[in-house]
Amino acid sequence: MSGDSEAMSSFEWFGLSLLLSLAVALLVAFFLYLRTAYRKGGWKEVRISFLIAIGALVGLYLIRVAENSDLEALKEAVNRITR
Repeated sequence: MSGDSEAMSSFEWFGLSLLLSLAVALLVAFFLYLRTAYRKGGWKEVRISFLIAIGALVGLYLIRVAENSDLEALKEAVNRITR
């Protein structure tokens, strides 16, 4: 490479493609989950399954945010102690 800092390395391309693959896999799994719910009980079951799936995703997001805020607080405390 010519040392151009704006060009993405192969490692970055790999990470980006992995992230995109995970997003597509999540969407496919979500679609298959709802399709199975429709076959099981029609639109009523789809609505219930959709709410459960969205609730689970929001729950995971909130847990992740809480963990990150705890880590940030811990980093700030360590920085205050080590100064």
